[in-house]
Amino acid sequence: MDWLDWLLTAARFVSLTASILLAAAYGFYLFIYSADLRSTRSELFPERLILLSAVAAFLGQLAWLGGLFVSLSQEVGSAGFEPYQTFFFGTQVGKIGLVRCCLLLLLVAYRLLRFSRGRAKIPIWIEPVLAFVQLALLSWLSHAAAVIGPWGSIQTGTDLLHLTSTAIWPAGLVPLWLLLRQVAPETIKRDVLIRFSNVSVVVAPLVGATGILSAYFRLHAVAPLITTPYGRYVFLKSVCFFVLIGLGAANRFRLVPALRGAFSEGPLLAGNWRILHRNILIEQLLLIVLLFAVARLGLLPPPES
Repeated sequence: MDWLDWLLTAARFVSLTASILLAAAYGFYLFIYSADLRSTRSELFPERLILLSAVAAFLGQLAWLGGLFVSLSQEVGSAGFEPYQTFFFGTQVGKIGLVRCCLLLLLVAYRLLRFSRGRAKIPIWIEPVLAFVQLALLSWLSHAAAVIGPWGSIQTGTDLLHLTSTAIWPAGLVPLWLLLRQVAPETIKRDVLIRFSNVSVVVAPLVGATGILSAYFRLHAVAPLITTPYGRYVFLKSVCFFVLIGLGAANRFRLVPALRGAFSEGPLLAGNWRILHRNILIEQLLLIVLLFAVARLGLLPPPES
């Protein structure tokens, strides 16, 4: 890859990862947090995660748009404002990219405003809506958006469902891991862990099914998984996903029941918590590799193209 390709890959990776984490923080707060946990200091961690994710997603999206414009125009600035106007206001990529930048910038402004004026004076529903809308718009920047006709709508819808599901699991592992590191009673942490595990049982198959369907739309066969660069990144993504499923199953069927039943066994309980922390950390590392593969897929032509 040349420097511009590296720039586009890095920018897309940062934007994609931060956008998913942004939605994951709100999704975790809405679906996983309990009333008891909201009364503890553990509530503070999403505040920092949300602000950092929003800023990173904005900067990544801006860098990706700029790099893409440079890659498509070899004579930037030679024809005045017209090339910029054509790209940013005349193409779907440019228009949706600008909308995402505006939404992310607005989200950063709301977050800073809440910090300065307090929570009671700012409607809290605005931020989750902005977070999930900016994530959903990524579906219209994917390969599916280039497909014309009813199949295009189906593929875009599949990508949309895949993205939003990923924000709950496995991206929800990041706020879960941060939560488990907070100062809070173990009973509260255990309750949140059980709730997250129950949600994951429903969401993980949805992530897998939509991912397989999206791969089928692009590849149509097994051979391109090995013979094409696009297919190899799909294969890497699939391997990471299935390892995540395996670790999640171990957590669900071994560690979570052990944590629920080990109230009187201090050393055993502490050991199970350590194993759980280790597994979640490994899952987060796998998620990073998976998201890098997704970032590269967005810049590679599918074999059918």
